[in-house]
Amino acid sequence: MAEEQSPETKTEAREFMSGLMSGPPTETFAGGEGVDMAAWKSTYNAANNKDEVLMEKFWSIYDPSSTSIWTMVYDEADSNENLDDTINIAKEFITKTESLKDHCFGIIHTLESLEIEGLWFFDGPDPERLFGANEETSWYNWSQVGPDANDLVKTAVASIMTPSGGQLNGKVIKHTHVFS
Repeated sequence: MAEEQSPETKTEAREFMSGLMSGPPTETFAGGEGVDMAAWKSTYNAANNKDEVLMEKFWSIYDPSSTSIWTMVYDEADSNENLDDTINIAKEFITKTESLKDHCFGIIHTLESLEIEGLWFFDGPDPERLFGANEETSWYNWSQVGPDANDLVKTAVASIMTPSGGQLNGKVIKHTHVFS
């Protein structure tokens, strides 16, 4: 098992990674125009039930040649001490992402276990714009889902976007922030 790093080492590593990822946002990307994020956000917000019908609408606009889906998991969940502070970490992340409201959609769940997990839908092949706009991204692990929309991908996306029974991966969701 790897040795636990000191807080100073972790901070230095985060600053280094932030520097690598915080270049200016790209103005263009290969693969098309993306989607009308405002329309998708309106569809999501208007949905009374976050269910299969909503997911069908999502998959009808998803185009892996011009959009991408990414999950995020907070690296420092073991340092979280209480639910309110953990919710505020997610809230701060959303606040610092506001400049990208026309380019992405996100959902961040704070779990009973004080973990933070989320799902992001981007115009473009990756979250590079987000990394440039929000230095807090370095506190999270990012993984692309897909890009092909097979059954496993659809199930993974639905489990976060439309969680069943108020749970994510068997853990109770205590709060959800939607970047819409």
